[in-house]
Amino acid sequence: MAVDACPEQTSSCLERIKKTNKKRKMEENKKPSFSWGCSTELMMYDDPWKLKKVLNSSDVGSLSRLLLPKEMAEPLVAAVLGYDENQKEGMEVEIWDVDTQSMHSLVFKRWGSSRSYVFMANWTKDFVKRRSLKSGHEVAFHWNPYANRFHFSVLKSATEEDFSN
Repeated sequence: MAVDACPEQTSSCLERIKKTNKKRKMEENKKPSFSWGCSTELMMYDDPWKLKKVLNSSDVGSLSRLLLPKEMAEPLVAAVLGYDENQKEGMEVEIWDVDTQSMHSLVFKRWGSSRSYVFMANWTKDFVKRRSLKSGHEVAFHWNPYANRFHFSVLKSATEEDFSN
């Protein structure tokens, strides 16, 4: 702080010091956070599980389908698959369960009544019953471009505490 420039602590002098300090802080904030083309911000990892859903009763019930909101399904599933929403029968999708190291097949299609999308066909048999999924479980999918398939995992059981707080 440049107090020497203003030996008498008058209000106008203090205002000048505050303005100088404020200007210095603004200039520091404008400095880029990278050097030599490398970021200096620490990132532990990029979470691959972009499509996450906490299951509700209709997802684990008798309808045998996992309902995905349009906002989530269009960019993360339909776009990757090149899905045409006019496909009445939907399209078969390979799903690798990373937790159990097993391959499954579901049908992805637009759910007309809600304007959402669903994974269906073997959802109840291959996922809900086999993995004992219940309302409150958090499941996730992500596209693996190297294997050309979706990966699936159960991220949180219905009884786990939320340790993120």
